[in-house]
Order: sequence, then C-alpha cells, then structure tokens
Amino acid sequence: MELEITRVKRKLQTATGFVSFLGGIMALAGLNASMLIETDVFPDTMLVKLPLLGLFLGVFGLVTRNRSRMYAWWGIGLNLFILVFTFMMFGLSWTINAKP
Repeated sequence: MELEITRVKRKLQTATGFVSFLGGIMALAGLNASMLIETDVFPDTMLVKLPLLGLFLGVFGLVTRNRSRMYAWWGIGLNLFILVFTFMMFGLSWTINAKP
C-alpha cells in the first residue's frame, strides 16, 4: 500500500474581510478603553464610523469569489455587535428616570 500525498488547496483571505476584522478589533479596543476610562465623551469614530465602515467592508468581502470568507464573517459579527451594543447602551440609558 502506498500513501497518497495530496496537496491541500488553501484559499486566500479577502483583503476587505481582513480589514473589516481589524476595524472591528480596533473599535472593540476603543470601546473598552472608553468604558475603562469612564469619561463622559465617547469617541464617535470608534463607536459609529469605524463599525459602519467595517460592516460595509465585511459585506463587500462576502461577495468575492474563490476566496475564504472567514475574516469577513468575523468582521461583520464584531462590527454588528459594537453597533448594537452602542445603540442599546444609549437607548437603555435614556429610560432611566433620575428624578422620580
């Protein structure tokens, strides 16, 4: 019996999906830093603009052919989480009645 040696065909990652993933990681780090510092001013770039750009790039990375879409899915998930968390945080904070 002989062992067959087959070459595994690896797909390259999409560049837009990878940039989307990196943008999600940077936005998550910015969100964590702003929560740890406990400032009243949240950086608008880290909470809204960067996740929206990452979400757009992740969706664009899904439509490419013959490429792996792993980073595009991870980028979409991270950026969508940050956007939902941001809007839920602000929306739920408006429901608090400070003066009854």
